[in-house]
Amino acid sequence: MKKGKLLDTTVLIDLFRGNENAANFIETSNESKIPLFISVISAMELAYGCRNQIEVEKTKKLVADFTLIYLSPGATAKAYNLMLTYSKSHGLTIPDALIAATAITEDIELATDNQRDFSMISDLTVKRPY
Repeated sequence: MKKGKLLDTTVLIDLFRGNENAANFIETSNESKIPLFISVISAMELAYGCRNQIEVEKTKKLVADFTLIYLSPGATAKAYNLMLTYSKSHGLTIPDALIAATAITEDIELATDNQRDFSMISDLTVKRPY
């Protein structure tokens, strides 16, 4: 497995809101030289939640602090298969399928505070960050 972590939207929301645990996790990861990534899907979810231009600017700054991973053909194909397998049985959503597929195809761990949404995906490494 590549070294690094893909931050789920839950972690970004916590950072956006000034959560101290999330900030400490990022600081510890940076000090340990652990590469941190975000999916373009998480960036889009964060942008969607903005209520005004001030929050849009704050989102831009937050996203700029990380390496952004765009969707690849491999990730979209994997997400499609995840949707076929888990959307009805486990309620997997399109954004979560795309985020999980990105972590799988990039061979990196997914850091999320919402492990329940991803627990059924056996080839995904999921860790609670704090």
